[in-house]
Amino acid sequence: MNTRWGREGETKQINVYSNCEEAELFVGGRSYGKKQRNSQDFPSAGLRWQVQLQQGDNELRVVATKEGVEVTDQMTALYQTDSWDNPAAVRLHAVKQPNGQIFLQAHVVDAKGIDCLDAALFVRFGLAGDGKLIDNLGTVHGSRLVQSCNGSAGIYLDPRGGHSIASASAEGLPTQFIEIQ
Repeated sequence: MNTRWGREGETKQINVYSNCEEAELFVGGRSYGKKQRNSQDFPSAGLRWQVQLQQGDNELRVVATKEGVEVTDQMTALYQTDSWDNPAAVRLHAVKQPNGQIFLQAHVVDAKGIDCLDAALFVRFGLAGDGKLIDNLGTVHGSRLVQSCNGSAGIYLDPRGGHSIASASAEGLPTQFIEIQ
């Protein structure tokens, strides 16, 4: 999930990158109007809106047209207004993917459990058991050692139909474990 942060009521710029002639932005079902694409208007060819995001999940959807053909795209952005302290722990989550793989995501949090969205710690992933980390790919989600971005890092694993224990650690923080079945 994409996480953004700021103050409550603060206006954020939403950029849409598209080769369509026109785009309309919806946030939480509310239209923020249509914009005409102008390749000379930077950034995002003029397809940008000023929006006040709400604390929590914000559903963003774009409806764009080119030569009479309509296309849509959508995403969920988590907007955090809580302030955080120094990193105190790593929180590890496992999310099953449609292809059977599991995405391990480590979040750096403070002592109150608030995501530290500016944390750029190196997170090391480990696995014991039947599964296999999908690593040595040289990509951001294909390495056992990943620098966190917006306070999180992740890697995919193939559970191979068995039982495993995954771990995530960052220097100076306790190692977090999670059971994978």
